[in-house]
Amino acid sequence: MSPPLLRQLWQMIEQIPHQTLARLDDSGLVGWVVVHLEKSRPLKTEERKAVEGYLYDHTMLIRDMAGT
Repeated sequence: MSPPLLRQLWQMIEQIPHQTLARLDDSGLVGWVVVHLEKSRPLKTEERKAVEGYLYDHTMLIRDMAGT
């Protein structure tokens, strides 16, 4: 995953409302982020897979950050 894509991904994650995170399970969270990311930047198939894998690997961190 490219550094600009990773940066954009984390900027988007930081803006997710806590209420949204609380009501989504892990797959819902990943899907929500990918859909919103693709609104601002079309993803190629391999980029989408990389983003999904990255998000699944970091769901606990994302939820921890939202709880603070």
